[in-house]
Amino acid sequence: MVCSNRAGHDGGMISILSSVLRSRPSMNPYRSRQRIPPQPSHSLYREAPGPCASGERVSTDDGQDLLLRPIRPDDAPALMRAFGRMTPEQVRSRVFHALTELPEPVARWMCDVDPDATIALVLVDADGAEIRGEGRVHLDPATECAEFALAVDPDFTGKGLGRLLVSRLAEASRAAGMREIWGDTQAENNRMLALAKELGFTLRRENDDAGLVRMSLALAPMDGSGEATTT
Repeated sequence: MVCSNRAGHDGGMISILSSVLRSRPSMNPYRSRQRIPPQPSHSLYREAPGPCASGERVSTDDGQDLLLRPIRPDDAPALMRAFGRMTPEQVRSRVFHALTELPEPVARWMCDVDPDATIALVLVDADGAEIRGEGRVHLDPATECAEFALAVDPDFTGKGLGRLLVSRLAEASRAAGMREIWGDTQAENNRMLALAKELGFTLRRENDDAGLVRMSLALAPMDGSGEATTT
């Protein structure tokens, strides 16, 4: 499954190549249309890390143990291997282009995130050797919206990892003061669209690209106790 700052949810792994290329024009031969989120003056993630700051033990729907934690600079080799496990269809869904490998400079940049602008999480094996899922949001304090992207190892799709990642990213975005989380995926990415519907996202076709679907979810603001308010 794959979803992008132009991709899907549960489908492979480079959950952010397209985002990185978009925000680093010098690396991007396929420059896409999206804006670069402005950076706030302080680290929202360090101030409001949510449940994943030090790692969270989780289990797949079929009982496999994984660790959910923030991405780290030393994850770059594992991220490259994870990208290599993606099917061609997953790669296309995630980055909207045909790529056979994740360039090492891009992998390093993806793993060394600026916490003022990005929250990035990975699901890794119990021994930490391999990345099985990756997701992130780019925070835009000007619009109070967070653009998300994620991908899941093809051998781990259908096990609840996409749902977990989106839920945690939404929680972290809300804690960071965002009022909406959104992402784009291809219209034929049925797995991603089904998950988005299940989680309450609104879906709409992009006016300038009928092949894309915009997924968006309003986030309830936090009250004084740190809980989401209800209406």
